[in-house]
Amino acid sequence: MELRPEDFISLGRHDLRQSSSRPSQVALRRALSTTYYAMLHNLAKNGADLLVGATDASRSKHAWQQTYRGLEHGRAKSACRRADKMRRFPPSIRKFGDFFVEMQEIRHSADYDPYAEFGEPLTKAFVESRISRAERVIGDFNAAPKKDRRAFSVYVLFPMRASA
Repeated sequence: MELRPEDFISLGRHDLRQSSSRPSQVALRRALSTTYYAMLHNLAKNGADLLVGATDASRSKHAWQQTYRGLEHGRAKSACRRADKMRRFPPSIRKFGDFFVEMQEIRHSADYDPYAEFGEPLTKAFVESRISRAERVIGDFNAAPKKDRRAFSVYVLFPMRASA
């Protein structure tokens, strides 16, 4: 069963709704982490679908899974930070890349740093704004032409080699 990015977004919102009007720091941090994973799984799914095949009938399950799992957090973040390479992509993909980097840093702080500062107080409004923005950039990314999403997937999945 495939993991759907929209399910991660829903889970992040659910974590906030299940809490009181003033969610605990744990609930807020979990929602941020979940939001990052919506972006990560969207990127992994796009790469696997575009490089191997989007339907069970059109793909090898093992090749699809290998491609999906081949996405590395650190490599993807480093690739998204390279302005010289990112400017080759359309705005929707660049915005996804920028927010992917931001959310990865937020997720790392939320998951591992009990004293993390997020640039502003960690509030329900802060988390809701990140969830809404993730939903927007994921939607815009998914609406980009397939050739651009495929090129971006190759870019984040594989190391750059010098031209011959």
